[in-house]
Amino acid sequence: MITVNDIEKALFEWAPLSLAMKDDTVGLQAGERHKPVRRVLVSLDVTQAVIHEAVFKARADLIVSHHGVRSSRPTDDTDAGLVLLHLCQTGVASIAMHTNLDAARGGVNDVLATLIGLEDVAVFDELYGIGRLGWLLRPMTVQNFASHCKKAVKTCVARYHDAGRPVQTVAVGAGGGGAVLEDAIRAGCDTYFTGDVKHHDFLTAQNRGVNLVECGHFATENVIVPVLADYLQKSFPELEITCSSAAAEPYRCL
Repeated sequence: MITVNDIEKALFEWAPLSLAMKDDTVGLQAGERHKPVRRVLVSLDVTQAVIHEAVFKARADLIVSHHGVRSSRPTDDTDAGLVLLHLCQTGVASIAMHTNLDAARGGVNDVLATLIGLEDVAVFDELYGIGRLGWLLRPMTVQNFASHCKKAVKTCVARYHDAGRPVQTVAVGAGGGGAVLEDAIRAGCDTYFTGDVKHHDFLTAQNRGVNLVECGHFATENVIVPVLADYLQKSFPELEITCSSAAAEPYRCL
């Protein structure tokens, strides 16, 4: 009998708790540790739509996600609290592997770096261990690189700043990558590829002469979902593992 606790333990073997940023709540979010598990739904986020999918379509006992539920109170006072409450009401357990999976070897940022074709990938930020730095075999223009990244992560939009230099030494920070932009610049990148940054981050790139390409938080992190599902399937061959079809970009592009 495989339990929620067994699955959490296996996930921490890949992405140890020690890799998580301070105050980031990872691991079991809701549910009973010793509950038997037969079916798992893997998703980037835990939303009402994903819970509905877990209960009525996947018939899952457990949701394994990248983003956790940002609440410790299962109440209807907040949106996150209501999500947590519904998990408790349905009996579906939830485990999140967040910044620890960003930093882990073979985790979110390694997958993203490989997906866009970087070579000799290494960690560039010592504080968090999240960012990756690598090289393209052939230089590209920023516009072509932005288009390449957009196709690689299957998103509808890419924003970029062109610093007037070719793209070859690329730093990667999936999701909200503003926190490691300065580290990426110090590491010597000519281009920083991330999920989402603020207006002032684009100004920083402009002032420092660095190309900046942004392809959306969801798209740059959702690349880990099939990899996470594959890891669970190999670790527990007897389980039925499904990737969520309900988790999606929360916006549309014109």
